[in-house]
Amino acid sequence: MLNNTEIFIDSIQNPKYQEIFKKADVDFTKYNKRQAIVGNLMLADYMGISIDELLHGDLFYYGDHGKPFLKSKQFQYNISNSYDLVILAVSDQEVGVDIEKLRPFTYKRITRAFTDNELNYLSNLDESVEGDETLKLWTIKEAALKLVGTGLSGKVKSVDIDVDTKESAKRLDRKIKLTDIEVADGYVGTLATYDD
Repeated sequence: MLNNTEIFIDSIQNPKYQEIFKKADVDFTKYNKRQAIVGNLMLADYMGISIDELLHGDLFYYGDHGKPFLKSKQFQYNISNSYDLVILAVSDQEVGVDIEKLRPFTYKRITRAFTDNELNYLSNLDESVEGDETLKLWTIKEAALKLVGTGLSGKVKSVDIDVDTKESAKRLDRKIKLTDIEVADGYVGTLATYDD
């Protein structure tokens, strides 16, 4: 548990999901549908309800950019996925979460996402860690934008990360607290909550 937030992580490779995937006729060469199914099943399990009630009940309302919220306001939640893993964050406060699988990557592919300060930080890193740090900063930006409810439509560059600590960021003068999540080997993750 982090900051009154519970974190649940599961894999789309978990044997308990395979029959469900077959019944849903998923394309096993793609991740998206399997990730969505696992995320929904994790949330339904947390709530103690059936997947049918989760998907077809009238439990949610949606923010301006499509972020789901429970009508009951029983708790706040956010889901993220990357490759094999799905993460669910459940909290008593608004929350955003993002995970990324570490892989060869360079900030030069997405320079428009970063502020000048962030670009300076990334450009001064040793090449051996640049890719992992780029993906870490990306999880921070995406978790922050999921927290505010805009997702990637909220202009990634609008999130200004304190690169010295990676414990806070600002977006439109709102301070965001960042918590590093130990996801699994080969993954990075960030939990974002408001810091006010």
